[in-house]
Amino acid sequence: MNMTRLIEARLIAVGDELLNGRTLDANSHEIEQRLVRRGVTVGGVTVVPDRAAAIAAALDATPASCLVVMTGGLGPTPDDLTAEAVAAWAEVPLREEEAIAAILRARCEARGRPYGPNMVKQGMLPSGLAALPNPEGSAPAMVGDLRGRTLVLLPGVPSEMRVLWPLVDAWLDESGRLGPARPVLLRRTTRLSEPVLDRLTAPLLREFPGCTWSWWLTRWGVDAQALAPAGADAMPGGLAARLDEVLGDRVWAREFVDLPAVVLSALRGAGMTVAAAESCTGGLLGAALTDVPGASDAYRGGIVAYADDVKRDLLDVPEALLQDHGAVSGECARAMAAGCRARCRADFALSVTGVAGPGGGSEAKPVGTVWIGLASAAGTFAGRTRFLAHRARNRELAVAVALDALRRHLADGGDPFANAEVDGWS
Repeated sequence: MNMTRLIEARLIAVGDELLNGRTLDANSHEIEQRLVRRGVTVGGVTVVPDRAAAIAAALDATPASCLVVMTGGLGPTPDDLTAEAVAAWAEVPLREEEAIAAILRARCEARGRPYGPNMVKQGMLPSGLAALPNPEGSAPAMVGDLRGRTLVLLPGVPSEMRVLWPLVDAWLDESGRLGPARPVLLRRTTRLSEPVLDRLTAPLLREFPGCTWSWWLTRWGVDAQALAPAGADAMPGGLAARLDEVLGDRVWAREFVDLPAVVLSALRGAGMTVAAAESCTGGLLGAALTDVPGASDAYRGGIVAYADDVKRDLLDVPEALLQDHGAVSGECARAMAAGCRARCRADFALSVTGVAGPGGGSEAKPVGTVWIGLASAAGTFAGRTRFLAHRARNRELAVAVALDALRRHLADGGDPFANAEVDGWS
């Protein structure tokens, strides 16, 4: 194949689970971001079932001389057909990759399991493709050129795709298929909606023409990214400072790291701990923190107090306070945080109480109203937010605001809710 540099890509996600609602296609989103930063335009994303004919049709629909990244269907079960389907489409035989087979055989021996047909099939590759060993799972990545396309086949498990991608990137670099990465500025924000972020950054599009901008929703808020003009080896001077100026303290990261990891890193750096008292989020805040490896260094634990009597009995929220102000109130949020901090013996405690929806709201406390509390040695604080999304997203955003409140408090020790209203965020 002529090694002209690839400038266009197509993504194919394989899996019945992606089409019947069991699993979201998170891989394509991440791969798109990675390719755009390499100056590769993604011309389309196709999701197909675990059927050889569907995989072949998706490959036929890709243009020649482009990069085709496929995810899924490389596992050990009978419905994992991607390698076989690609071989049939390209009219090449499957061959055993001895190095991969040796790794798989050793893994089976270490676990006291036979090296059966289900494992053997994971060491079989379409001729013409090379294997990149998977440090996290059994199925390797497969890379190479077939029928005028550059193919990259990756496991569908997001963590495995993620750990394999640097190896794919290195292979693309070494083979001269991609040019150098374009300089990029990333700002991860919370407490901002997409329209507001668009309005804030609009002047920068005029001040710095030629940059490629993108904005996208995340679990924690909205990200903004600027790519340097094509051919430039650096970002335009002054852009980073201007971007930080317009976004201010709403920025919590300048690289692809998640908000809980940022907060836990700050806690570890300060030698401090946090606990969580949750009502409407039902444990999502604690889950977000414990999703991060090593969270036990800084996370003490949590109390899910959904009912008012549990708030009273386990978090020491006074009965009179609940009667006078209700569970969805700043007074309750502060009391929950203070009680959790004392009960869990943590340096900080966060609390969340609100009306996630779709029912349960009132004129005074409409659906989407959430109070976040924070207790520390410096005092007890609370802030009101109002989300306009559906129940799951409202709860997700409440977790983001709570984590961001602790991040801001760790930075300056002040009231994290001062000038931090987020009404109407979805």
